[in-house]
Order: sequence, then C-alpha cells, then structure tokens
Amino acid sequence: MEHPLLFICFILEKLGLPSGWHYYEHADKYGILAQIFAPHMVHSYFVILILLILAIVGSSKREFIPKGLQNFWEFVLESLYNYTKNNVPHGDGHGPNLVPWVYPLIVMFSLYILFSNLIGLIPGFMSPTANINVTMGLTLITIVYYHFLGFRFRGLGYLKNFIGPIPVLAPMMIPIEVLGHLGRVISLSFRLFGNLVSKEILIGLLLMLAGQFLAPLPILLLGVLVSFIQMFIFVTLSLAYFAGAVEEHH
Repeated sequence: MEHPLLFICFILEKLGLPSGWHYYEHADKYGILAQIFAPHMVHSYFVILILLILAIVGSSKREFIPKGLQNFWEFVLESLYNYTKNNVPHGDGHGPNLVPWVYPLIVMFSLYILFSNLIGLIPGFMSPTANINVTMGLTLITIVYYHFLGFRFRGLGYLKNFIGPIPVLAPMMIPIEVLGHLGRVISLSFRLFGNLVSKEILIGLLLMLAGQFLAPLPILLLGVLVSFIQMFIFVTLSLAYFAGAVEEHH
C-alpha cells in the first residue's frame, strides 16, 4: 500500500529522479529510471545499505570477548548457522554437507526479509516485501537454487523426483510434480506478499479512521510479530526445499 508520503521517493524526486508510484505506473513515458527508482526498489536499496552499514560497523573492531554490535552479529549468525545445520544434511552419513552451500543464502534471506518487513512500520517508509515483484524475486532464487543443488549433488538421478518410483508412472507423476513445484512459487511468494500488504493496508486504514497515535499501536505490535514469523516461514520452507532436493526419495 502506498503511504501518503514516502520520504526516500520524495527526496529522489526533488533531486530530479522519477521515483514514485506515478512514475512507475507510467514507465513507458519516464523510461527505465522509473523502474530502477520505483518505491519498492529504492526501499530495497535502503534496507541493503542499512545491513551493509551495520555489518561494517559490527566487524570494524572485533574483540576476543565480543560486546555491542559485534556481540549482536555473532549471536545472529551463530543462531542462523545452527538452525541451518539442524534442517539440512550436514555430512553426518545421511547426505552431503549442504551447510556451506545454503548458509550464506539463508543469512541473506533472513536479514533482508526481516528488515524489509520491519521498515514498513516506520511512517514514511514501505516494506519492499509488500510488493509482489520483490517476493517473487526471492522465491525464484530459492526455486532455481534448489534445482541446482539437486543436479549438483545427485546428477541426473535428481530427475527421479519427477518420474516417480517406477518408469510406468512417469506420465502421471511428471505433470503432478511440475504442478507441485509451480505451487511452491505461488506459496512462497504470495504468502509473504499477502501478509505484508495486508499489514500495510490495515495500518493505513487505522491511521485514516481512528487517529494517528494509540489506535494503530496494537496493529504495529502485531506487525512486528508478523515480520518475524513471515521471515521464519520463508527461511524454513527454503531449507526444506534445499534438503529435499539432495536427499534420496524412497
């Protein structure tokens, strides 16, 4: 949902750049810059900039006994590492060690999605994840990558996932499996998009109808909870798909 004023887009517009929904919806008139500086794009850039700054500051003065921002980052990264290791094969005799292959991507997903979800709770900003283009892009990364992992670790044997346990069932199983994988695209992208855009709409309605102070507070608190839950769901499903791609199906 578009806020009455998006600060970043307003600043870019004053600098002469076509940033705003009006420009984006008429991109044929304003050119490629209208798409590059669309509201969901500039807020994605902003989230990435915040994460880069936090990472640089947190790692600038590393100490043996961490404190401050370094302590925060070590806790976050260790928690994500342990969660990744607990949900994918990690070379313990039940499959390849998938952790080095997926852990960096899971860190990126977790931090980007969480910060993108939360930034929409600040007046004058929007959640990039409340735009279907962003959630679809994240989903396609997951889909393409787990197919890559399947072929990387299982070779052509990965195709057995699509033809079923015996070749005679292939004509029936292949369409079912293809539809199932397409359903994952819809499930991942629309779940995240739907929950975030509904939060944006609800906050906007409360601000308009019930005042700008105490009335939206419960929804803002709920928005924080939703932001964490939707990040967790996206990451968990991605890990399940990664693990399923490299494991033998019986």
